[in-house]
Amino acid sequence: MKTLTAMIGTLTISLVFANSGFGQDRTKDLAVLNDLYAGSVKFRIDRDDRLIADLFDDSGHFREDAVYIEFLDPDLFAFSPEENAVVLKCRDDQGQCIEKEVFKLNVIRRTGRSALPAPADDASGRKAIALLQQLVRGVQLARTSETDETRARPNRNK
Repeated sequence: MKTLTAMIGTLTISLVFANSGFGQDRTKDLAVLNDLYAGSVKFRIDRDDRLIADLFDDSGHFREDAVYIEFLDPDLFAFSPEENAVVLKCRDDQGQCIEKEVFKLNVIRRTGRSALPAPADDASGRKAIALLQQLVRGVQLARTSETDETRARPNRNK
């Protein structure tokens, strides 16, 4: 019994230390992800813990995808060879949790998936998927340690 109690105590201490450095991990994960995409997609996390993906092409900033990280299912992230894209998907219970703002059309659309172009140096999308999963899981872990409450989705429609 003492061994089990000691193991639980060690696990608790490990989680506390892991979470105390989380902000640095988040920043590092974002920097590595942004370096991988080399400007074609720029990722950031806003103050509401939303993952923001700004997409750029030759014409400039053409789309912004925004999603509360807690609504994503990192196990469903995949590569779509037909689209040559890394696809992010919502949890089953969150349906259309991703908001895509298409600037040329001046519209915000809700969807259950976001197709991001594969990075130039990662044709199969494996690195990008692994980094996105790591980032999302880290933020989700930090959120569940803060509270078990799920926030309501605000409406950004124009």
